[in-house]
Amino acid sequence: MDRTDGSHWFYSYLPQGVAGGATSALIPLFAYALGGTLFTVGIIAAATSLASVPAFILWGSLSDRFARRKVFLLIGFLGSGIALLAMAVSGTMSQFYLSNLLAGFLGAASGPAGTVLLMETSKQSEWPARLALVSRIAAIGWVAGLTLGVAWLVIGPGLLAAEVSSMRALFVIGAALGLLSGLLAQVWTREPAVRVDRREVHVADVHARIERGRYLPIRILHFFNPLDWRKKVRLPRTLRIYLVCVFLLFGGFTAFYGFFPIFLKQSYGLGSPEIFAVYIASQATSIAVYPRVGRWVSSRGDRSTQLYASLGRSMLFPSFLLVGMAALPYGARLGIAIAIHAGVGLCWALINVAGSILVSRLAPENGRAEAFRHVQRRPGLRIDPRAAPRRIRRPVPRVRDGIWHERRLDPRRLRDPCRNAPFGDWSSRRKT
Repeated sequence: MDRTDGSHWFYSYLPQGVAGGATSALIPLFAYALGGTLFTVGIIAAATSLASVPAFILWGSLSDRFARRKVFLLIGFLGSGIALLAMAVSGTMSQFYLSNLLAGFLGAASGPAGTVLLMETSKQSEWPARLALVSRIAAIGWVAGLTLGVAWLVIGPGLLAAEVSSMRALFVIGAALGLLSGLLAQVWTREPAVRVDRREVHVADVHARIERGRYLPIRILHFFNPLDWRKKVRLPRTLRIYLVCVFLLFGGFTAFYGFFPIFLKQSYGLGSPEIFAVYIASQATSIAVYPRVGRWVSSRGDRSTQLYASLGRSMLFPSFLLVGMAALPYGARLGIAIAIHAGVGLCWALINVAGSILVSRLAPENGRAEAFRHVQRRPGLRIDPRAAPRRIRRPVPRVRDGIWHERRLDPRRLRDPCRNAPFGDWSSRRKT
């Protein structure tokens, strides 16, 4: 069935991505400028995540129940713009905290609805390409937003005579971009005639992702509903242990980024534009290496790659402290900080790809939707059954162009699995 509606509503994510990039590192800096301590800045940084997790479940359930997508997309875009505007006029920490809660609650509405809308307005064969396009749009927008933040925080204080005033103005710019996304979505988006049940979709969202200090993804397809989780498939013990480790790992990453901009300002003496430049180094490195990371993981294995990348990241974070304690000139500190954070971005890409392959291998056939929400995947991944252990006798999954396929494992092809790379062919969009 042809479900392509000819619209380009997904380009409305571009202004939203620019707004996110321009204000992501600004939030802790502005909280600190309002007189907040490291503790209160950490609470502010967690506010969005605290509000967004239950909000995802609420908005996703309402979208599925009422079979409406456009209205929730508008709530997410317009709500984010309103929340950024509220941040701009905040005069106290309490007001700023409530504004971040509002951003997490309203901004979460577009995630579950937008991903399903993407599928309902296109052919199934086009889903991987559409998801890849939205990933590129989000990544470009995020880096463009960071660049906008650098430029504005350089010229803004001179125009407005105060750094805090320039920060407020940047929030207003972000709010305008969020409202622009809502306007574009209103003009370009139509409710689809065909509906897709997210529970029946086994699409691996394998595309590059931007690391954020707050939990507010642009796309989300599957989510756990605490009201009916017991009805779902039980994940294997090995996978459950791994997901707990991922929870701890990313909890540590998020905790670090909660105070990272303040640390750069206090210990390194960096200004706000330089802090944004440090963030650009990580994001740009991640985007640049994603096309190559798949081959690296294929040749070295998913477990070892994720282990070494996680250890490398855990060592790079304390390196910032050592550099801050050293008696170095300003330019050297800035250059080293940019180089270290670029390494952090490289580790982020390795962790995402290796973790995605590991989870896809550990997840049972009927439990992939449960596991997919925790990890991200690389485009064009195919899992080669010849690399599977001899004891496996169940169907082995493949991901081709982002969509899961099944084929029976032939024991005759398992003569020497060690001769093959752990997950075989990484060629992008290879036809089979």
